[in-house]
Amino acid sequence: MPSAPKTLRTERLHLHVWDDTDAPELRALLDANDAHLRPWIPFMRHEPRDLAGTREVIASCRASFDAGEHYRYAVRERENGALVGETMLIGRGPAGSMEAGYWLDAGAVGKGYATEATAALVPVAFDVLGLEWVELHCDVRNDASIAVARRLGAVRVRVDRIEEDGRAVDLGIWRIDR
Repeated sequence: MPSAPKTLRTERLHLHVWDDTDAPELRALLDANDAHLRPWIPFMRHEPRDLAGTREVIASCRASFDAGEHYRYAVRERENGALVGETMLIGRGPAGSMEAGYWLDAGAVGKGYATEATAALVPVAFDVLGLEWVELHCDVRNDASIAVARRLGAVRVRVDRIEEDGRAVDLGIWRIDR
């Protein structure tokens, strides 16, 4: 299987595969955004970590990127290099598909960054990786995330009820076809 590029550029953003040198900034960003991200991002249940734990997560991200399993990118503003979040293609769906995901620093919300960063992954999914579709999974209460799916041209195909941290969560499953 071909591999995704390690860096991508959009009009306002630079996306790059996580690197160990990103660990201090990522740690600070996650700590500063705990209350903002925790309701929506499942991996936040494992936070807070210390810096060493953050480095382990980054090493795991790099290994899964290199193995062609998941493609997780740091999202930085091109103008000043500030780390503002993450976008990703996660290989946990049926063959021929991946799930796109994203999260942003609370101060970067409302600027179109999640849409811009995730839109950069769509041609990678179809033209480089040869996928048939990309899914986005959004809590039905997360209006901001749903707006990103809509702006990307995704269509909601179903709602799945899952159990997360002892409570039922309804996930809208949105799909972009090749």
